[in-house]
Amino acid sequence: MSVGNHRSRSNEFEVAVVGAGPAGAATARALALSGCRVLLIERGAFNDVRVGETLAPSVQPILAALGVWNRFKALNPLPSWGTRSHWGGADPQEHSHLFSPYGCGWHIDRQRFDRMLAETAAEAGATLCTDTRLLTCEARGATGWLLTVAEDYRGASAATSVTASLVVDATGRQARLARRLGAQRAVIDKLVGLTAQFADTSSSSECYTLVEAAPNGWWYSAPIGDGKMITMLMTDSDLSKDHNFASDDAWSRQLEGAHVTAARVGRAPRMWGPRPFSALSHRLVRDDSSAPWLAIGDAALAVDPASGSGVVRALQSAHAGASAILAHLQGSPTALTEYETELDTEWQRYLEQRTRYYRMESRWPASPFWQRRASRITQPSDE
Repeated sequence: MSVGNHRSRSNEFEVAVVGAGPAGAATARALALSGCRVLLIERGAFNDVRVGETLAPSVQPILAALGVWNRFKALNPLPSWGTRSHWGGADPQEHSHLFSPYGCGWHIDRQRFDRMLAETAAEAGATLCTDTRLLTCEARGATGWLLTVAEDYRGASAATSVTASLVVDATGRQARLARRLGAQRAVIDKLVGLTAQFADTSSSSECYTLVEAAPNGWWYSAPIGDGKMITMLMTDSDLSKDHNFASDDAWSRQLEGAHVTAARVGRAPRMWGPRPFSALSHRLVRDDSSAPWLAIGDAALAVDPASGSGVVRALQSAHAGASAILAHLQGSPTALTEYETELDTEWQRYLEQRTRYYRMESRWPASPFWQRRASRITQPSDE
């Protein structure tokens, strides 16, 4: 395999970013714009199903700072006027974006959004390799890392070696690279999103996010454009397994019991699903925070989708991570440690917020799902 684009003639990089989701692509673009030689590795080609369709209004200044706001608007995202929540009682609560300085949030097609960010990273000078897998990542002492990568995820191509002074794990909640390097995840729940996509929904023009609590978890739905809507049951993976919630019949029965969500979906045909997507909350724990690697986005700290901050948080993490990397490359001995300290503070703040939010719902005190979230997490489990 030949790694490189028109701006990179060697296989030597300052930074290798593994994972080209929003956090990885934004980090690669920010670093490339700062003059770094960056390799961005993506296992697929942005053809897989990706979830996380709603962006808060605060995404606008972040995308503008990255220089991609006009590219984002060219995707023709749907405006999001707020969230309707049936949580803590039968009466709906509404959170409107009307008074946001940015006017509205956005509903997006994540495949197109992620592809756009990766393309703009390449346009900034990063070397983007899609359908490429990381085979090995070995430390080379003070000189950084030796990586072997293979084009074509099915492994048909020969492996190529590249070097990087620093590597970045942007592989999402699985934190594949970080765990390979010896880190662990402090996991606090087993949340999974059992997701389906519907077409020709009569309510697809109703540009708001709907959240509805239910006995075995909670429901989320949002339009993504072209008459399509994403609908998912958020529950725990062991509960899903015990009750077979991922089956068509059981998932549909649960949907029928969520009256507001079911009414929104109506008789719309289901395009696919339900498919499970991990939504667990975790904080990455590493032995040596000064080693020349870091994790960003969900690989470093993943939060409950109920927070509504997924993509925005990923982009904020990219900004913080890129700043730490640049400082490290410029000789700061504490930049990476300070980055981890800030994440620890964010994690503790998130745990408090998560507890407060789930305690608002008390209608099903005997439900294992809600019982597990009634108390503050004091000791996450290590995997």
